[in-house]
Amino acid sequence: MVALRLQGLEGIPDSECALRKARFQQRHIFGSLVSQSANLVEDSSLKMNSRVWPFLVVFFSLLLASLHVAPARAQSEASLSRRIQKVIGRPEFAHANFGIEFFALDTGKVIYALNAGKMFVSASTTKILTEGALLAKLGADYRFHTRIYRTGPIDSKGKLKGDLILVASGDPNLSNRIQPDDTLAFVDEDHSYQGPAVPGDPLVVIKQLAKDIAARGIRKLEGRVLVDTTLFPDGPREGGTNVVMSSITINDNVIDLIETPGVKEGDPVTIQSSPQTSYLHFVNHLTTSPAGTKPSFNSPGVATNPDGSVVVTLSGSLPVGTSPQPATFAVPAPTKFAETTLREALIAAGIRIKASSSSNPADFSSCTRFYSTENQVAEHVSPPLSEEIKVTLKVSQNLHAGMGPYLLGALAAKDTKNPLDAGFKIERDFLQSAKLELSGAAQGDGAGGDWADLFTPDFMVHYLAYWATRPDYQVFFKALPVLGKDGTLAKIQANAPGAGHVYAKTGTFGSEDKLNGKMMLNGKGLTGYVITKNGEKLAFAAYVNHVSLAPDPEAAQQVAGQALGEIAAAAYDANGNGVTSAGQYDLIVRNGHIIDGSGNPWYAADVAVSGDRIAAIGDMREAHAKREIDAKGRIVSPGFIDMLGQSELSLLLDNRSLSKLSQGITTEITGEGGSIAPQNEKTLTPMKPFLDRYHLTADWTSLAGYFDRLEKRATPLNIGTYVGSAQIREAVIGDDDRVPTAAELQQMKSLVEHGMKDGAFGVSSALIYPPNIYAKTDELIELAKVASKYGGLYATHMRSEGASEMPALAEAIRIGREANLPVEIFHLKVSGKPRWGTMKNVVAVIQNARDSGLDIAADMYPYPAGATALASALPPWVADGGVQKLLERLKDPAIRSRIKKDLTGDHPDWENLYYDCGGATGVLIASAEKPELKQFAGKTLDDVAKTWKKPPEDALMDFVLADNAQTGAIYFMASEEDLRTGLSQPWTSIGLDAGEMSLDGPMFEPHTHPRAMGSMPRFLGHYVRDGHLLSLETAIRKITSLPAQREHLDSRGLLKPGHFADMTIFNPETIIDHATFTKPDQLSEGIDYTIVNGQVEYENGKLTGVAAGRVLRGRGWLPVAQ
Repeated sequence: MVALRLQGLEGIPDSECALRKARFQQRHIFGSLVSQSANLVEDSSLKMNSRVWPFLVVFFSLLLASLHVAPARAQSEASLSRRIQKVIGRPEFAHANFGIEFFALDTGKVIYALNAGKMFVSASTTKILTEGALLAKLGADYRFHTRIYRTGPIDSKGKLKGDLILVASGDPNLSNRIQPDDTLAFVDEDHSYQGPAVPGDPLVVIKQLAKDIAARGIRKLEGRVLVDTTLFPDGPREGGTNVVMSSITINDNVIDLIETPGVKEGDPVTIQSSPQTSYLHFVNHLTTSPAGTKPSFNSPGVATNPDGSVVVTLSGSLPVGTSPQPATFAVPAPTKFAETTLREALIAAGIRIKASSSSNPADFSSCTRFYSTENQVAEHVSPPLSEEIKVTLKVSQNLHAGMGPYLLGALAAKDTKNPLDAGFKIERDFLQSAKLELSGAAQGDGAGGDWADLFTPDFMVHYLAYWATRPDYQVFFKALPVLGKDGTLAKIQANAPGAGHVYAKTGTFGSEDKLNGKMMLNGKGLTGYVITKNGEKLAFAAYVNHVSLAPDPEAAQQVAGQALGEIAAAAYDANGNGVTSAGQYDLIVRNGHIIDGSGNPWYAADVAVSGDRIAAIGDMREAHAKREIDAKGRIVSPGFIDMLGQSELSLLLDNRSLSKLSQGITTEITGEGGSIAPQNEKTLTPMKPFLDRYHLTADWTSLAGYFDRLEKRATPLNIGTYVGSAQIREAVIGDDDRVPTAAELQQMKSLVEHGMKDGAFGVSSALIYPPNIYAKTDELIELAKVASKYGGLYATHMRSEGASEMPALAEAIRIGREANLPVEIFHLKVSGKPRWGTMKNVVAVIQNARDSGLDIAADMYPYPAGATALASALPPWVADGGVQKLLERLKDPAIRSRIKKDLTGDHPDWENLYYDCGGATGVLIASAEKPELKQFAGKTLDDVAKTWKKPPEDALMDFVLADNAQTGAIYFMASEEDLRTGLSQPWTSIGLDAGEMSLDGPMFEPHTHPRAMGSMPRFLGHYVRDGHLLSLETAIRKITSLPAQREHLDSRGLLKPGHFADMTIFNPETIIDHATFTKPDQLSEGIDYTIVNGQVEYENGKLTGVAAGRVLRGRGWLPVAQ
């Protein structure tokens, strides 16, 4: 009733009562405080912005006899969609925004979604994130141990000369909640808001500790009574209740008050307080006013005495006939409160205390030496954490939830210096380990009272779905309020058929609309589980934001709370699933078979798109869109992801991307060894022939600069890149074959760090090519450690895919382990006919590494031949010093003789592509720069040798020399059996190892590798449909969610509401590649539509000209650094 700070509607628990009417009147009573801008925060009271004052929060029970809660509306077994539409279509929600999703746990399908990918004010539904992380990281059986230690000896007469130190454990329940059966009691409306206190002595724990100390024979204390709160000290006030958060919490750090008016006007108002302590003294100037008048209260006066005790002066009036009113006062200093109550309990237990003359504050860092079993004189062990989780979620206990991140940081991360940040890192890691997309989540506190607490319904239901898979799920589930039965849902839809079948967390957050003299309900939420009439298990999240309400605290519950309860209850006995709301979308794809990328079986549904996101999936018959696509007989899947692109330069020259879009590719990851950045004179020199040929100016030096240019140019593809260790080495050392100096290595590491901050997905290598081949393993480990620091991975074209493949694989594994980051093997293969059939051995090594804990995977292209420069067939020592040195060496007869000798067999230190292909007959010229050499494109090196009437090795060297080392070649080196073995592994994805191009224009190469035009359709048509290598659902996962998960591509790789609308629509009966090694410039068949970020870019064999792709940035990206 008396409040120095108006507590928000967060303090209006969702169990609603008329007490809120009186609480709302406090806005007028304490007008001097209203100007501070009230935020309504779920399950606290109308709260003011955070001034760190001692606050008194008093809650009325006025008009309790006339309490009215809106009755549950009659519900028929109509469809869920229609019943929800009825609710959200009410006039009171004309200007409100709803976000809703229902998700079937048994089938993994979304059965209803409305704005499920949009962020909503979550309020106290945030608590399920906080409490879930605590439960997962500390365990359901975790118990707080609050111990008291002595710092001196106890003599024969029981005198302790030294201090008694209570070491705070973070236990939120040092109170009378504790029951004899080791459970914690609660009332549906907690005393921290407006409910009654739990019966009993709130100091029961403190008094028992004092009795235990007396039982140890201590009769006199010559020293101090101290409380060590270094676990996390008295800190900020929790946003909803305004209680100071601290690692010592006695009676929720509040004093309970009962205020009773007199029998006639002018009588004093009687005040009862509990617990009673000398720490806090109330001066009562409250009087009784005439019946029928409004309560009137002045701001309480709060004064702190020199000894730290507090005097609170109350003044105002309470009408005759008003029933006794509960109130709480938040203690200003929990540590002082605890020290005082413990000292008083010790005296009551018969221990005499001679206060220490020292006025210096205790140095607890020097006291830890006393924290031993020998010096322990008392201990309180809490009930299990599962009981605390129950209390916090059932009654929406703001203080306890607010402490959650601090407890995670201090107890799980062992960080007592910065427990809040450490706690949120623990929670973030927990959510990421659950494979949840954090792009749909934001959180600023533990309780839901921060403006940063925002979640999408889709994120919430998938969080709940994850919990349903955990072994401790039942603890989490049983801690949630039950509709119409207990906690903050006790009075919601109590008479509805769904009562008792909805288990969900409530949330309310609002503020005062001063313009209209109304209440603005910024956010109301309900999220949890429904057990339907048929026994189905649903996870759901329902939010409504921006509801204008009458200036009556009950309105939040009667209007919005009951509406969300009605929506949740509707799912209990609704007819049918697979429904979504009727609405206007930008695009609807109808009648398709959805393969969502998860690996789950296909299902029939429509997909609605708003802007660049998937808005809904389900039965969209009642919905409309600006454009509709009939996908009958087609598969609708996430857009395909190319795990090894090579399009970074071609996108600046001819960015139509026909070769990729015609395969259903929407996203590409590139940057194999050499990368688009960093650039300097050393890196640009070998690029000069290419740049001159295409009249391209490299006007960027960093990855950020390249991204800026690409975004101005526009890209049809989503593109992300690694920073290449070859690029880094060349930028610092050049093309020399030597180890970097310490200073050079530090410069290289700095360049990797800059690339990671610019958005690189990791660091890559291509170790068969100069200058990367000159890098030693230790150098690569040091660079990989930098990428690891920023959440990146190490991606590698290994030193060998042939004779030395096993040592090369061991090197990659070592780098991953020592640098502590995931490893991606580029274009996994077994090269060389003598080794064909040994892919199973390579797979076994990778699987063993995975089984031992290393996150290692690979990508492949579905062809038995590879492609790279013709010059790569030469020994790497020929290229030492760069291209010009290579060309000079090819003119030296002695060196040519040495090269011919090297080409005749396997080499442990480098990959002999020429030998692996069986010589000149296995090498195909793919492209040449010089016009006079283009005639040989599509012919083997053996054909060239015969035309020139030279030995094949001489033809190889002369062709490289004549074309200035710019020739592209195809190498036939692998076997079909090995391909199938590799492609069938659950951890392999697809990478084309080819850049984007079209059938004309500057980048068109008529004799390129067919993988550029056919990889994805070949994989799905030849290997999956015709070759029965995998199920179609498994295959789609390998080219969608698997690479998205691998690269942490938030909100991509799956078809689900809230994700980016990257989609591929194809005919599973006809999809196939037509590009061959002799005619590689043939488009594939079967891809009907390729949709990038909600825009149709490829349609029935033609480009639309839209370029809706995005630059993708890795987890180390720091936008402020741009």
